[in-house]
Amino acid sequence: MGLGSLLTMKRKDGCELHGPGHAANRTLLSMVGACLILIVWHVWTYGPSGHFSAAGVAVESLPVQVARELWDLIASKHGILAELRDVFPYFMVGILLAGYLRTYKIAVKLQASLRRYGALSVVIASFVGIITPLCACGTLTTAVSLLFAGLPLAPVIAILVTSPLMSPSAYLLTLNDLGPEWTVIRTIAAFSMGIFAGYVTHFLCLRGFDKGGVFVEGGIVRGDFHDEDYPDERLRCNCRQKFGNRVAVRTSNKFLIFLAKSVEMLWVVGKYVLVGVVIGAIVERYMPYEWIYRFFGRQDPLNILWVTLGSVPLFLHQISASSILVHIKNSLHGTLDGGAGLAFIIGGPVTAIPTMVLFWTFFKKRFFFLYMFVCLVGTILISLLFQQFVFVPGVDTGNQLFRGVSHLAGGRSASIVKEGERVKVALDPQGKNIIATYSNDVEGHGCMVFDASFARFVRATSSKSDDSRYVVNIADWLEQANLSQEKGKILLYVVEGTGTAANEMLTGVASVLRQAKFAVTVANRRDFPQITERIIAGHGQIWLFVAGSDASQRFSAKETDLLTKAVENGQSMMVAMDPANSSIIDTSAANQIANHFGVRFSGVVDNGQEIPIAIGASFFASAAEMLGKVLKFVNKA
Repeated sequence: MGLGSLLTMKRKDGCELHGPGHAANRTLLSMVGACLILIVWHVWTYGPSGHFSAAGVAVESLPVQVARELWDLIASKHGILAELRDVFPYFMVGILLAGYLRTYKIAVKLQASLRRYGALSVVIASFVGIITPLCACGTLTTAVSLLFAGLPLAPVIAILVTSPLMSPSAYLLTLNDLGPEWTVIRTIAAFSMGIFAGYVTHFLCLRGFDKGGVFVEGGIVRGDFHDEDYPDERLRCNCRQKFGNRVAVRTSNKFLIFLAKSVEMLWVVGKYVLVGVVIGAIVERYMPYEWIYRFFGRQDPLNILWVTLGSVPLFLHQISASSILVHIKNSLHGTLDGGAGLAFIIGGPVTAIPTMVLFWTFFKKRFFFLYMFVCLVGTILISLLFQQFVFVPGVDTGNQLFRGVSHLAGGRSASIVKEGERVKVALDPQGKNIIATYSNDVEGHGCMVFDASFARFVRATSSKSDDSRYVVNIADWLEQANLSQEKGKILLYVVEGTGTAANEMLTGVASVLRQAKFAVTVANRRDFPQITERIIAGHGQIWLFVAGSDASQRFSAKETDLLTKAVENGQSMMVAMDPANSSIIDTSAANQIANHFGVRFSGVVDNGQEIPIAIGASFFASAAEMLGKVLKFVNKA
């Protein structure tokens, strides 16, 4: 049979065993409808969000204002379409991985071997759940068949818990949204949830918990599985409901079946990606900041409890979770509470409402309450453990600037006020922002790093600190975003006259960067009293060191315009502003540049001698390096 005839095949009547299975689609549509209601209410109550301006908006009718708001939300340079474009490569690789797993029945083969391993089967089942490309509802139908086939309850519940939390698609999208460290954390957390749930169940079953069965008499789950290899004969079907099945019954060509299974997954997974991006964009734009800050912006062990309980009624899919969480991070004026963030992305997907309805309908109530117990208690315990031993308060976990960094120099510094939506706070010990980043690749801008102290750069040459690694991380991150023609070339420019200490600092920083294979040029205000196009030409990165003790060192209007346009044209920049030891701090010179990109330096804060950054930095650095290879592969794909 040719490929053309396979693609034009039509499905037969609906499956008699499983039914159409549109409950999840209806739930998603209801969520989108709720989002539209929220937007209409917001425009009606407060007017347009301010993300666009148009003459005469004040006198336009409500439908016109809502239409403008929706268009800006979807099509602006930082809107839904722009984000979907960034997610697309990761989404497609995840789809192909899922298609491969389903074509060659890898998860089914692993499940069949579980009964041979006794208590160890919980560990294997947790791994199987991680690689299974199914949501909670899809996993439930598989779990039912395994129980009918005689598999012990403990490994089955391990699969039930882990599968909704991680899959190849979720793995790659988390890598894109939150970075390698968060991907490692999420994977370990999902695996740990399976271990916890499985062994709690194993302990109870040894004491007779599963005697008498776990199903309501006469109950059988008619889920949306539609597979000719379904483990339970009573639910196995060879129907044409799914495109992949229609192809599989007409050809034995594995490659064609793989393509069909992958195409089938486009909608199965894609709808959650789309809804996740939409909800995330709406949360960032319309959710009251006080709500987000209350649960995600301050370190409080009770936040984990409230987020875990609050996520139960949400229909939060594993694919959507990371997209929504990254929007929550972006909307904060400080760093994310890592424990609450982890509770959100593991607690939400595992307690989806459709799954709970099926549990309540087909399983005995003690099994339902066991599942809820292991999900809620496991989420809280694992999030608390990560908050205590992995996440560091005031640190943006996963930020590339801190890769492999355990501590940074503290001392006296200015503070940073986030005023632009493209700015992300990277470090805010004591709730005072001292390191932030700016990125706007949608408009073709280079990236920027803002550091409120020279301390990290002064100590960069010390063998007893991680500051040198931090300096190299800045250069690496800025180089990735450097859109100019000049690669690997950095200009270090200190705006402090003839300051000997500043010049010595630049010499040390230049030495560290040269060891990292960057070409570095050092300049100061004395030798080059004006920044000109000739000075910055030939450099992909510009590093400005501006002291806050001498107001006479402000940039001219021409210099400010030149530096601003350099970033807008694709060159990357680092701005370090140091309060020095002066009792009177002048931030105007640094703010001449920073204000153009949504950052304002102000005030003074003392951060102590050192600032803790990461626990187990070496482990996460190695994991990040390994996952970075995956990232490079995905970017090339």
